Amino acid sequence: MSTNPTQLSTFAIEKEKNNTINFKNVINNYKHHWYLFLFTIIITLIIAFIYLQYAEPTYAIRATLLINEDKKSIDNQEPQQSVLNKIDLPNSAETTENEIAKLKSINLISQVITDLQLSTSYKMKQGLFYHDLYITLPFKLTLLTPNPKPDDKTHPLKIQVKDANSYLLENASGKPEVHKFKTKVTSDIGTWKLEPTPAVLKFKDSSIKVTVLDPEKLASDYQKSIEVGVADKLSSAVDLTLSDHIKQRGKDILNHLIYVYNNAEVQEKNKETQSTINFIDQRLASLTGELTGVEKNIETFKSSNQLTDIDNTSKYNLNNLQANDAKLNEINVQLSIVNGIEKYINSPENKGRAPAAIGIADPTLVTSIEKLSQLELQREQMLATTPETNPDFDQINRQIQTTKASIKENVQNIKSSLNNALDKLQSVNTKVESTITNIPGQEREYLSIKRQQSIKENLYIYLLQKREEVSLNYATTVKNYRVIDNAFSGPLKWPLRSVVYAVAFILGLLFPMIYIYFKDKVNAVIINPEEIEDELKIPILSDISINRTKDQIVINDKSKLISEQFKTLRSKLHYLQDPNEKSRVILLTSSVAGEGKSFVSSNLAITLASVGKKTVILELDLRKARLKEIFNLSNTHPGITDFLTKKTSIDEIIQPSGIMPTLDIISSGSIVPNPSELLESDELSILMDHLKEEYDNIIIDSPPVHLVTDSLILARYAHITLYVVRQGFTKKSEMKFIKGLYTDHKMPEMHIIFNGVNNKRYGYGYEYDNVYYV
Repeated sequence: MSTNPTQLSTFAIEKEKNNTINFKNVINNYKHHWYLFLFTIIITLIIAFIYLQYAEPTYAIRATLLINEDKKSIDNQEPQQSVLNKIDLPNSAETTENEIAKLKSINLISQVITDLQLSTSYKMKQGLFYHDLYITLPFKLTLLTPNPKPDDKTHPLKIQVKDANSYLLENASGKPEVHKFKTKVTSDIGTWKLEPTPAVLKFKDSSIKVTVLDPEKLASDYQKSIEVGVADKLSSAVDLTLSDHIKQRGKDILNHLIYVYNNAEVQEKNKETQSTINFIDQRLASLTGELTGVEKNIETFKSSNQLTDIDNTSKYNLNNLQANDAKLNEINVQLSIVNGIEKYINSPENKGRAPAAIGIADPTLVTSIEKLSQLELQREQMLATTPETNPDFDQINRQIQTTKASIKENVQNIKSSLNNALDKLQSVNTKVESTITNIPGQEREYLSIKRQQSIKENLYIYLLQKREEVSLNYATTVKNYRVIDNAFSGPLKWPLRSVVYAVAFILGLLFPMIYIYFKDKVNAVIINPEEIEDELKIPILSDISINRTKDQIVINDKSKLISEQFKTLRSKLHYLQDPNEKSRVILLTSSVAGEGKSFVSSNLAITLASVGKKTVILELDLRKARLKEIFNLSNTHPGITDFLTKKTSIDEIIQPSGIMPTLDIISSGSIVPNPSELLESDELSILMDHLKEEYDNIIIDSPPVHLVTDSLILARYAHITLYVVRQGFTKKSEMKFIKGLYTDHKMPEMHIIFNGVNNKRYGYGYEYDNVYYV
């Protein structure tokens, strides 16, 4: 048979239309389940309401610090300034990133937990749930001897205040035991006691749950929950943020964290200052002994040599020699400091802070020593929280070794330069001393002793002055930060009523949508015609809407949409007919019973007969005949089985439909035990040949092809096969069988009739209604 091009274009237009309304079909499918959406929305809103009644509020607590990053650099000092005047107050470069790391350190947070006693949690039962207590407590737990082997399954203490002197403690079996306040109790957490507060009677008969938390885990949790970040990239302001159920507790934690951070900074700076004071004290102690010895030498020398005055020339030479000696002393001091630095660098086990580079004018060495001090301080801080075997130490150890190598090289260069200068000054001293060889020996010896006294006095006075300055700094250490905002509570962070109800409403929509989606996906029946076209690659010739009436004959009701759909089917069958054929045989079948093939057969036959074409319906579903019931025919009238068994003639089995003069019906006839064998008889061929001569359209209502083989026997007589698939009824598992029939060409010119389309329920079908046909 040939296929008309107009028919193909019609199919293409219809397919495109189905694609364009696919979204509307989905919406219609959801609209059909409106009651499910309403139910889930009500449930989720009720859950949201209950949640808001019992949920603990969470507040955002904030504080802001301004970090001071200014530093007085040695490089900016005047070059002509004396090296001894470069002894200054200790100062180290603090960056915002370093301060953030300090504020979030486990050490500081653990100190906060200890000071505020946060490792003991108190909760009071209010309604169905326990809520935190913080500001006002009925009692305080003192852990006298903690359990040396704490168990992860340690149960909280459930306590009920009985009166001002006693309380009830729930034991392991769940029974209450009476205990006195301030008496020792032993449980799985260790040995402890409860000390009542003045507000203990306010909690009488209240159920209190006390939990002793692991301080290390609690510190780790707070480290994660406390957010410390830069407020603006262009500033050094640091924001501290913490979410807490209790406003005051959150404020106390942040404020105390700032407090312990300040104490740690003060202690660190005092440690640096104390190191400098100790160095100066050592030098002063040494100079005191030397100066005392020189003064005694002068006194002894004068008394033994009776010297009272020195010649002006001697004074002049003495001044020159003293000036030169002062320079020699500076160089010797620098060499002493450099040797001390070199000894520290070369020592395999150097503990404590690096020695101060006092009197060293080389900025590179000073910067390197400061860097080494910072690296060693950072390493000490890491050792407080991290094992030395941790890989994080590799990088800082490499930096320390590199810095030491740089310092060692600088020290060698400086020593070489200082030794050269020392040689030159000693040469000058030799020349000056040679000019006073004529001075009497006693006077020359006196000048030498006096010169030593003057040098040591000047150095002693200078160091004593610097010690007072450093001591003053020790007493008045300046903070390297300023509090912009103390901890304050922001607006309620959670739960937000509008957000909770919005989420509940969205979930109320989402849950049924997911349920319907997956239900349709895993549903075993065919819902959408695209499933047929994608899986079977068989064209759907027509859609037939669901018949919502009890009448099986609907074609004559002009107000019915189904009537127009059958007329459309008639037009499509016209395009499929071979013009050279005088009569055509249309076989209707399905996979199983109940898919509506008899309904389609009867109404299609009426539609074809309504245009004046002589049409006959053959009721060849010999096992379950329906046409006699549909057309109200007599059960005793002879039918096809009577003809095939040669009990009657062809003319006797044909009976008018009673609906149209051009429509006749041949019923199934008497019940037979072997319908399949009967259909293979030669009488059926005789009957079909006779009917082809008398009728334009022969409709064969055959049995379901997946249940019996009768339809396959009848297929040899057919020109066109209309395979009925019912929406929401035909199993998806049948598509494999249908595809086999199509690919193996067991059914001639096979097309699909999609029957029982329910637009309101499944969202697929025509959008127009019956108003046009009224």
